[in-house]
Amino acid sequence: MAAGAGPELLLRIELVLEELLVNHVMHAYGSGEGDSEVACFRRAPGYFCLEVVDEAAPFDPLGHKSPDLTLAPGDRPIGGLGIHMVRSLADEVSYRREAGRNVITACFALAPAATPD
Repeated sequence: MAAGAGPELLLRIELVLEELLVNHVMHAYGSGEGDSEVACFRRAPGYFCLEVVDEAAPFDPLGHKSPDLTLAPGDRPIGGLGIHMVRSLADEVSYRREAGRNVITACFALAPAATPD
């Protein structure tokens, strides 16, 4: 695959992007309207990154405790599994508040380029 993104990595990227966007649509602006941006970029050395940006109220999803996966599903509080999945699938995840906007970035290590024998 191009740029070191094989099928497994592409699936991880797709799942993380879907989770970030679903959370954004469901929670960022409540029942109101708002803008969002999605950016994809390469970061040296060897990382592909997704960035989801909104102008909603400040919210750091990484500041919340990870869910207790040892509890039975019916005993767990609702929420938290999506960001847990993002943390598990991405190699790096960060949040920052910049210029009145929430910015969450998820980066994935690309496979090193194959060298000829």
